[in-house]
Amino acid sequence: MKKWVKNIKWSDIRILLLCLVLLFIYSFTNKRNDSRVITDIEVLFKGGEEHFVTAEEVRDLVKNNFPKISEINRTVLDLNNLEKGVLNNDLIKDADVYLTVDGRLFVDVWQKKAIGRIIEDSKNYYLDEYGQRMPLSIHYSDRVPMVQGKVNQSNEKDLKEMLELINEDEFLRKDITGIIVESDRSLKLMSRTNNFDIQFGGFDEKEKKLKNYKAFVQYMVNENIEQNKYKVVNLKFTQQVICTK
Repeated sequence: MKKWVKNIKWSDIRILLLCLVLLFIYSFTNKRNDSRVITDIEVLFKGGEEHFVTAEEVRDLVKNNFPKISEINRTVLDLNNLEKGVLNNDLIKDADVYLTVDGRLFVDVWQKKAIGRIIEDSKNYYLDEYGQRMPLSIHYSDRVPMVQGKVNQSNEKDLKEMLELINEDEFLRKDITGIIVESDRSLKLMSRTNNFDIQFGGFDEKEKKLKNYKAFVQYMVNENIEQNKYKVVNLKFTQQVICTK
């Protein structure tokens, strides 16, 4: 017996006891954290300062799953389900819901990005960065080109590419305020600074035509040509810009 006791490595026993103590502390802390109720819902908007939705609307989307969320034990919360609830709002692109150890529920929100506003008969909606329709917001109106006329599945892809070219260019983003889609699929552009009609033609060669328009406006500035000198600027032909007085 004495020999057996002598062979025991007391250092191993100390390590084992330490592990048991740490396991107890971890289990106790984990149980205590799980038993805490949700004390607050914090909404953080990512990627932009202007909000199509409000923090209160996001909180309501969360509370739809748990009306008395402040009384809910954290162990019964399904964070994935809460995220799906937030994404029910068609103005929200993505959401991340997570908990902190002090019982606060955080909701990170990424809103959709509008690239154009479509007005067609009684329809009025935004086109988002993926070419999908998104509703208007009662809280914020985005300054994007306004599109009027015939918009449908046959030209939405071309229209999305056109709007992207306009929004990605600093000059065009400030100058072009609208696009009119005629029944024959030809386009007219509306300018913030110029009064002449801009005949764009079809969606073909749209990048080249927009470059020609920028070059023409720069030419007018360089030559001190008055804006009201021309009534129509025709961009249909990519090799030249035709102006009518």
